[in-house]
Amino acid sequence: MDSQSPLTKDPAAYMWEVALKTAAKQEFHFSPECEANLKERLTSGLEVYKIGLYEFRDRIKEAEESIEKLVQLTISEEITTNPASRVLHEPSMFTALYARKLCPGLWPLC
Repeated sequence: MDSQSPLTKDPAAYMWEVALKTAAKQEFHFSPECEANLKERLTSGLEVYKIGLYEFRDRIKEAEESIEKLVQLTISEEITTNPASRVLHEPSMFTALYARKLCPGLWPLC
């Protein structure tokens, strides 16, 4: 997102902000359930893969691209399901992750 990698103390919160900004660019927002699900995925991905601040800072661009890709595909799935929707729901995110086969390979989520 930014030309310089920001130093962050909370990678999960940083990635959530990337997700919010990506969705907002297309005038979407997350349902409470989808928000909770994504935040849990962000936190658990960092924990499962034991990603510390040093590695995150080195790979921050990759993380940003992964989150942006996930949100874009979730928006695409949401529009397919309900063209009038401006709210991202869990089923759309699930479809983006698994039917579109983003996982494995979406660092640091899966």
